[in-house]
Amino acid sequence: MLPLLRSTTLLLVLLAPLARAQLAEVQPGSRVRIQAPGIVAGRYVGTVLSRTTDTLVLGSTNAAPVQVPIARITSAEVSRGSSRSLGAVQGLKWGVPIGLALGVIAAASSDNPDAVYCTGFDNCGQSDGAYRARVITAGVVGGAVWGAAIGALVGRERWERFDVTPRSAFDYRDGRTRFGVAARF
Repeated sequence: MLPLLRSTTLLLVLLAPLARAQLAEVQPGSRVRIQAPGIVAGRYVGTVLSRTTDTLVLGSTNAAPVQVPIARITSAEVSRGSSRSLGAVQGLKWGVPIGLALGVIAAASSDNPDAVYCTGFDNCGQSDGAYRARVITAGVVGGAVWGAAIGALVGRERWERFDVTPRSAFDYRDGRTRFGVAARF
Protein backbone atom coordinates (compact mmCIF):
# COMPACT_ATOMS: atom_id res chain seq x y z
CA MET A 1 0.00 0.00 0.00
CA LEU A 2 2.84 2.39 0.83
CA PRO A 3 4.54 2.07 -2.61
CA LEU A 4 1.22 2.85 -4.30
CA LEU A 5 0.77 5.96 -2.17
CA ARG A 6 4.34 7.10 -2.93
CA SER A 7 3.94 6.65 -6.69
CA THR A 8 0.58 8.44 -6.69
CA THR A 9 2.04 11.38 -4.75
CA LEU A 10 5.04 11.54 -7.10
CA LEU A 11 2.75 11.49 -10.13
CA LEU A 12 0.65 14.34 -8.73
CA VAL A 13 3.72 16.43 -7.93
CA LEU A 14 5.01 15.95 -11.47
CA LEU A 15 1.69 16.76 -13.14
CA ALA A 16 0.76 19.80 -11.00
CA PRO A 17 3.08 22.26 -12.83
CA LEU A 18 1.56 21.21 -16.16
CA ALA A 19 -1.88 22.32 -15.03
CA ARG A 20 -0.63 25.76 -13.96
CA ALA A 21 1.24 26.33 -17.23
CA GLN A 22 -1.89 25.91 -19.33
CA LEU A 23 -4.21 28.67 -20.44
CA ALA A 24 -1.52 31.35 -20.76
CA GLU A 25 -3.91 33.32 -23.00
CA VAL A 26 -6.36 33.79 -20.14
CA GLN A 27 -5.23 37.06 -18.58
CA PRO A 28 -7.12 39.76 -16.62
CA GLY A 29 -9.48 41.63 -18.92
CA SER A 30 -10.01 38.68 -21.27
CA ARG A 31 -13.56 37.57 -22.01
CA VAL A 32 -13.73 33.79 -21.56
CA ARG A 33 -16.21 30.95 -21.84
CA ILE A 34 -15.34 27.98 -19.63
CA GLN A 35 -16.72 24.74 -18.27
CA ALA A 36 -15.74 23.73 -14.75
CA PRO A 37 -18.01 20.98 -13.40
CA GLY A 38 -18.77 21.37 -9.73
CA ILE A 39 -17.82 25.07 -9.77
CA VAL A 40 -20.12 26.57 -12.41
CA ALA A 41 -23.16 25.07 -14.08
CA GLY A 42 -22.77 24.49 -17.82
CA ARG A 43 -20.82 27.08 -19.77
CA TYR A 44 -19.89 30.22 -17.86
CA VAL A 45 -19.19 33.39 -19.86
CA GLY A 46 -17.40 36.14 -18.01
CA THR A 47 -14.42 38.46 -17.82
CA VAL A 48 -11.21 37.51 -16.02
CA LEU A 49 -10.94 39.91 -13.08
CA SER A 50 -7.73 38.45 -11.64
CA ARG A 51 -5.49 35.44 -11.99
CA THR A 52 -3.12 33.65 -9.68
CA THR A 53 -1.02 30.58 -10.43
CA ASP A 54 -3.90 28.24 -9.65
CA THR A 55 -7.13 30.30 -9.62
CA LEU A 56 -9.12 32.54 -11.95
CA VAL A 57 -11.60 35.09 -10.61
CA LEU A 58 -14.33 35.59 -13.21
CA GLY A 59 -16.97 38.30 -13.22
CA SER A 60 -20.22 38.63 -15.11
CA THR A 61 -22.77 41.42 -15.40
CA ASN A 62 -25.54 39.34 -13.85
CA ALA A 63 -23.63 37.28 -11.27
CA ALA A 64 -21.22 37.70 -8.38
CA PRO A 65 -17.51 37.06 -9.06
CA VAL A 66 -16.61 33.37 -9.08
CA GLN A 67 -13.29 31.82 -8.09
CA VAL A 68 -12.45 28.93 -10.40
CA PRO A 69 -9.45 26.67 -9.76
CA ILE A 70 -7.55 26.26 -13.03
CA ALA A 71 -7.25 22.54 -12.35
CA ARG A 72 -11.06 22.21 -12.47
CA ILE A 73 -11.46 23.79 -15.93
CA THR A 74 -12.38 21.17 -18.53
CA SER A 75 -13.04 23.49 -21.49
CA ALA A 76 -11.80 27.02 -22.20
CA GLU A 77 -12.46 29.52 -24.99
CA VAL A 78 -11.23 33.12 -25.33
CA SER A 79 -13.21 35.78 -27.18
CA ARG A 80 -11.49 37.35 -30.17
CA GLY A 81 -14.05 40.11 -30.63
CA SER A 82 -16.98 40.60 -32.95
CA SER A 83 -17.02 39.43 -36.57
CA ARG A 84 -19.29 41.05 -39.15
CA SER A 85 -18.94 38.13 -41.58
CA LEU A 86 -20.00 35.60 -38.94
CA GLY A 87 -22.90 37.92 -38.14
CA ALA A 88 -23.92 38.00 -41.80
CA VAL A 89 -23.89 34.20 -41.96
CA GLN A 90 -26.01 34.02 -38.81
CA GLY A 91 -28.36 36.60 -40.33
CA LEU A 92 -28.73 34.42 -43.43
CA LYS A 93 -29.67 31.47 -41.23
CA TRP A 94 -32.55 33.53 -39.83
CA GLY A 95 -33.46 35.61 -42.87
CA VAL A 96 -33.88 32.85 -45.47
CA PRO A 97 -36.48 30.80 -43.53
CA ILE A 98 -38.39 33.94 -42.54
CA GLY A 99 -38.34 35.20 -46.15
CA LEU A 100 -39.50 31.77 -47.36
CA ALA A 101 -42.42 31.79 -44.92
CA LEU A 102 -43.43 35.33 -45.92
CA GLY A 103 -43.10 34.43 -49.63
CA VAL A 104 -45.33 31.37 -49.22
CA ILE A 105 -47.94 33.44 -47.35
CA ALA A 106 -47.81 36.19 -49.99
CA ALA A 107 -48.07 33.68 -52.85
CA ALA A 108 -51.03 31.90 -51.26
CA SER A 109 -52.92 35.09 -50.48
CA SER A 110 -52.48 36.91 -53.80
CA ASP A 111 -53.75 36.29 -57.30
CA ASN A 112 -51.77 36.39 -60.51
CA PRO A 113 -52.43 39.86 -61.98
CA ASP A 114 -51.92 38.52 -65.52
CA ALA A 115 -54.70 35.97 -65.03
CA VAL A 116 -57.31 38.72 -64.69
CA TYR A 117 -56.91 39.86 -68.28
CA CYS A 118 -56.53 36.42 -69.85
CA THR A 119 -59.52 34.45 -71.01
CA GLY A 120 -59.72 30.95 -72.35
CA PHE A 121 -56.62 29.10 -73.45
CA ASP A 122 -54.57 31.97 -74.81
CA ASN A 123 -51.21 32.37 -73.07
CA CYS A 124 -51.06 36.09 -72.44
CA GLY A 125 -48.78 36.05 -69.40
CA GLN A 126 -47.22 33.83 -66.82
CA SER A 127 -49.12 30.92 -65.32
CA ASP A 128 -50.33 30.90 -61.72
CA GLY A 129 -47.59 28.42 -60.77
CA ALA A 130 -44.84 30.56 -62.29
CA TYR A 131 -46.24 33.67 -60.60
CA ARG A 132 -46.33 31.98 -57.18
CA ALA A 133 -42.79 30.64 -57.67
CA ARG A 134 -41.54 34.15 -58.42
CA VAL A 135 -43.26 35.56 -55.31
CA ILE A 136 -41.72 32.84 -53.12
CA THR A 137 -38.28 33.39 -54.70
CA ALA A 138 -38.58 37.14 -54.09
CA GLY A 139 -39.42 36.42 -50.44
CA VAL A 140 -36.37 34.15 -50.01
CA VAL A 141 -34.00 36.61 -51.70
CA GLY A 142 -35.43 39.53 -49.72
CA GLY A 143 -35.09 37.59 -46.46
CA ALA A 144 -31.50 36.66 -47.31
CA VAL A 145 -30.55 40.26 -48.11
CA TRP A 146 -32.22 41.70 -45.00
CA GLY A 147 -30.89 38.93 -42.75
CA ALA A 148 -27.32 39.29 -43.98
CA ALA A 149 -27.43 43.08 -43.69
CA ILE A 150 -28.81 43.05 -40.15
CA GLY A 151 -26.43 40.26 -39.11
CA ALA A 152 -23.44 42.17 -40.48
CA LEU A 153 -24.47 45.27 -38.54
CA VAL A 154 -24.94 43.36 -35.29
CA GLY A 155 -21.93 41.04 -35.68
CA ARG A 156 -21.20 37.79 -33.87
CA GLU A 157 -18.60 37.02 -31.23
CA ARG A 158 -15.67 34.84 -32.32
CA TRP A 159 -14.35 32.27 -29.84
CA GLU A 160 -10.95 30.59 -29.96
CA ARG A 161 -10.92 27.20 -28.26
CA PHE A 162 -7.97 26.05 -26.18
CA ASP A 163 -7.29 22.41 -25.51
CA VAL A 164 -7.27 21.65 -21.83
CA THR A 165 -5.36 18.45 -21.29
CA PRO A 166 -6.78 15.97 -18.80
CA ARG A 167 -5.02 16.09 -15.45
CA SER A 168 -5.32 15.07 -11.86
CA ALA A 169 -5.90 17.58 -9.09
CA PHE A 170 -6.49 18.03 -5.41
CA ASP A 171 -9.21 20.45 -4.34
CA TYR A 172 -10.15 21.64 -0.87
CA ARG A 173 -13.73 22.95 -0.64
CA ASP A 174 -16.31 23.01 2.13
CA GLY A 175 -13.88 21.44 4.60
CA ARG A 176 -13.33 18.40 2.38
CA THR A 177 -10.36 17.33 0.33
CA ARG A 178 -11.21 16.02 -3.10
CA PHE A 179 -9.06 14.18 -5.59
CA GLY A 180 -9.95 14.06 -9.27
CA VAL A 181 -8.48 12.32 -12.28
CA ALA A 182 -9.53 13.01 -15.87
CA ALA A 183 -8.71 11.03 -18.99
CA ARG A 184 -9.50 11.70 -22.63
CA PHE A 185 -9.74 8.94 -25.23
